[in-house]
This record gives sequence, structure tokens and C-alpha cells, in this order.
Amino acid sequence: MMNLGSDGLRKRVAIVGAGPLGLIATKNFVEEGFDVTTFERNEYVGGLWHITSDPTQTCVLPGTITNTSKLTGVMTDFPMPESYPMYPTGEQIEEYFQSYAREFKLIHHIKFGTEVVGVSRDETSKMWRISYRSSSKPDAEIQEDTFERLILATGSFTKPSIPSVKGIEGFKGEVLHSQAFKNPAKYKGKNVLVVGLGSTAADSISGFHRAGANKLIVSHRQKVLILPRITKDNKVLEFTLSFRLLQLIFFLQEVNAWLMSIIFFSELKKIQQDNFPGLSSHPAFTDGRKMPGPKHMIPTVSDDLAGYFLSGRLRSAPGIAEINGPKSIKFVDGSEATDIDLILFCTGLSPDLASFVPKDYDPYNVDLSPSSFAKLQPHYTADRRVARLYRGFMSIQCPHQLAFLGTTLAKRPAWQLYDLMTMALAQLWGDKYPMPSPTEMNKDADAFIDNIVKLSKGGDVKFTGVIGHKEFDKWLNEVAGTGLYDHLGNWTNGHREVYDDDATVYGLRVKVRWSEFWRLMELGNTDIVFAFAQFLVITEALPTSPDTTIMIAGTDWDESTPTKQLHEPCHIPERP
Repeated sequence: MMNLGSDGLRKRVAIVGAGPLGLIATKNFVEEGFDVTTFERNEYVGGLWHITSDPTQTCVLPGTITNTSKLTGVMTDFPMPESYPMYPTGEQIEEYFQSYAREFKLIHHIKFGTEVVGVSRDETSKMWRISYRSSSKPDAEIQEDTFERLILATGSFTKPSIPSVKGIEGFKGEVLHSQAFKNPAKYKGKNVLVVGLGSTAADSISGFHRAGANKLIVSHRQKVLILPRITKDNKVLEFTLSFRLLQLIFFLQEVNAWLMSIIFFSELKKIQQDNFPGLSSHPAFTDGRKMPGPKHMIPTVSDDLAGYFLSGRLRSAPGIAEINGPKSIKFVDGSEATDIDLILFCTGLSPDLASFVPKDYDPYNVDLSPSSFAKLQPHYTADRRVARLYRGFMSIQCPHQLAFLGTTLAKRPAWQLYDLMTMALAQLWGDKYPMPSPTEMNKDADAFIDNIVKLSKGGDVKFTGVIGHKEFDKWLNEVAGTGLYDHLGNWTNGHREVYDDDATVYGLRVKVRWSEFWRLMELGNTDIVFAFAQFLVITEALPTSPDTTIMIAGTDWDESTPTKQLHEPCHIPERP
């Protein structure tokens, strides 16, 4: 008997991209019995976590460490090795994805060194036609294959954004976007201007400092919030977001979203003040530059950046007014930087997920929903910054057959989100959960755009894919089948019928949402208590003494200082 999924279609799916999101999708669809072929232009998995010299491909820098811990920034069913520090390096993350692909036997589903050059659709047969060739041989013969379903996972950070700067054509130094920046060591003894102050800029500045750059200046138009990975009292920052706290945030958003954002923003400012009190009097935070509003602020996570500012090793400058000499820059306050060897634009990247698909299925195509897109300011549509999708990942024109991964952010680490998202998609396409009606999908997509319009009245919306409301979270969990909200999402459900005692339920609520959290309800009573007991041992063992230092790979810490890694061996109860 033919294995059919939703809409009576076969369960044959093509996935474009074997970076983190493509790998997650490959695994979750194979697990649900789909016939999966994943196309990857490179000879490796892991996407940007593999260091490459190709200036057209985004990748981490040598020395990059993650902004999410090894307990939360992982797949829901594949923990990182105990030997990893709490915040792993980029190299370790690449190794992790290689291990993930081997563990779940994904390699034989991936066509490595294969570039997809086109996608077309046969409306009669309801099939996607994928055109591809060898990525190492541009003149290689183009081949074709057909699939019922298509997932585009070519990356969230592929298309560089470079602002227009007056006089830039007259600059005689080097000009790069962060996508093409690969080797900080090349700039030893050089004078560098970094434009932008997000996480990529912070990583780049740390790289320049370690490489021995002579002069470092960062140009940023607005104030920023700088947060440490580990707080001064030796706590992992992200561990403050428990399941219970997230439910409280969701509740307050429903009551008064603006008030909730102000409260949350105030707490973040307090964390910065407590950990980096000197910043409150630093020129970068006192010279009149404005702080983005609570709903527009994206904190910069860095353990080094505040120290560079306060020690004078990093100069802060406002926005660029113009290039006023062969190697000099004038800023909007009239100050200048001279003898600059490199201008590095750390001004963002965006997904380019729909470049393959026909325009009738392009979620950025304004002609598919003129009235909805017309509400946005023109630059959002001209720059293809807003994708009109159901729940941020499903095609409205072809929901049973087309999905896009990489446009969405939510209140959890990205890999947790996309693991859950692809679990849900596999259930929908596997015909195990009813597909919403076209009316419902259009209503959701319109509400998403309406929210961007509302936010844009308070300033430019840098990340247009943020979806953070409780209804979205509950829907994902329901469709994916995690059972999370059924058992932990309300206070009246008969928990004693599900768990050994209420203490376990209480602990699950108040403890951090580590990645295995979403797989617990797949286990039986004994296993869930065992899994939770393991987690309690880990989290209760976290060092809290100011005399104990949490080890973070790659940061400027003194090797003579006694350190304790959060993965130090500890007694874990044996499985019953």
C-alpha cells in the first residue's frame, strides 16, 4: 500500500540545506516515515558553524562561543557531550551537528556537494521539480528530480545588509561585511572601525582584540544593553527563564503587552547595571544616543565587550556621517577617526529563502496579498524583510507541500524552536493533525503583519520574524504532540495521575526549560521521573559560590584562576 500523507500526497520530501535547521527537519521527517532527500551545496553539515574562507558564505569566527548554554541550545533528543563547557565553541558546535547526523543516520539522506539551481512546479501532477548540479563544477550537467513536498532551509543569515554611506567609494582602506570577514589575525597592528553593535560585532571585536589590532572603534547609532553569559553571582543568565516564568510573561502580554515589555526591559537593564556598573557613566551610554524602545531592543550578549569599553581598548563613536578622506571617517557628532585600515559592517544578514520558488509561491511577493502588504512601510517589502506565512513557516498558497525554515524567532533558543516546529510540520504533513482552513491561515498571516505595523510605529523593526505569544507556543506543542501544556500548562489538571507526586510537577515548572523538556511526555511515568531526577542533579549542582568560576570556552579568563565546569561529573541515579 502506498504511504500517503496529508492531502492524499505521497510522503516524499526534498529539503534544501543541511545546516542546523535542515538537519533538524531531516531527522524529524525521517522519524515520521517520510522519504527524505536533503540537498547541501557544501561537503559538510552544520552550515555557518563550519569555518570557511568563502566570502559569500556566512560562518562563525575562530574563537566564537555560543550565546546559549549546552543544556538549552541543543536538540530536544540529543544532549551535548559532558566534556563540553557550559557555553561551547563554534568548533564544538560543528562537531555536535556531525555527531547528530551520524547518530540518527542522516548522512545517507543528504546529497553533499549538490547545488539547487531551480525549483518549478507542475500544477497538474502537484509535484515540485528540483533542478540541481555539482556545486564544485559550474558547467556540470543539470539534473532533475520530483517531490511532493519541499522544505527550504537555506539559512537565516545569508543575505548581507549594508547601509549606504556617503563617500564610501573614495575610501582607500578595506571595506567588508561581516559575512566576508574570516580572519581577525590578518589585522594585527591595524586600525579598525566596526559598524554596528550586535552579537556579531561583539564577536568580531573580541577577535580583533585577541589578534592584536592597534586601534578599535565601534560606530553605533543607539545605546545597547550588554548582558553577560554568566552573571557576577556566577549564575547562567538564561536559566532564569523557567516554564512557569514564561507562562507569567505570556499572561502579562495578554493583559498589557506594553507594560510587560517595559517590566522585562527594566529587568534586563538591572542585569547590565549589576554586572557592569561602570557602563552607566561611560560616554557610549551617556552622550545622548537613544536606547531603542522595549519592544525593539535586542541585547548584545558578551563577556568581553563591557571590559573593552571601560578599559579604553574600545572607543565608541556615533553613526557615520561620511567618508571624508582616503582613510578617515566623520561621525554625526563632528568627531573623526583617521588612518583607518578596515571598515567592517556588522549590520545584519537576512534569510533569502524564496529565491528558488516560483513567484506564485513566494511568501515575500506583495502581489499575493496586496492589501496586507500595503500596510507595511515600503522598505519592508522592497527589502523582502517580511514573509507572509502561516505560523511563520508554512506556505499559505501550498500548505501541504511547501514550508520555509529560518524566518522565525521566539522566546527560546532557535534550535529548540525549529525542532518543535519541524515536529509539528511532520505531524501536519503526515496527516496526523488536521490542516487549518485557508481562512484561518490567512487570518494568522494578516495578524502577524498587523503586529509588525504596530511595532514599526515605535521605530524600525530589526527582526521581523518574532512570534512570542502563548497561543503560538500552545499550538506548536499541541500539533507536535509534546503534551507539555496538557500536563504542565494549567494548575488544575490531575497531575497526581500522571506523575509520582506534585513535587516533580512543581520542579518541572520552576526549573529551566532545558532542551529535553519537550520530549518528557513521550516517556512513561518511571522514565519521566528518572529524566527529571537527572536534571535536578545537574541544576542543583550548579556553582553559586563567588569563589567558584564557571568555565566559558574562548573568553578572556585567567588560566591560573581555579575553574569549575558545569558539566563536572556528579552522581546521577541509575535508571530503574
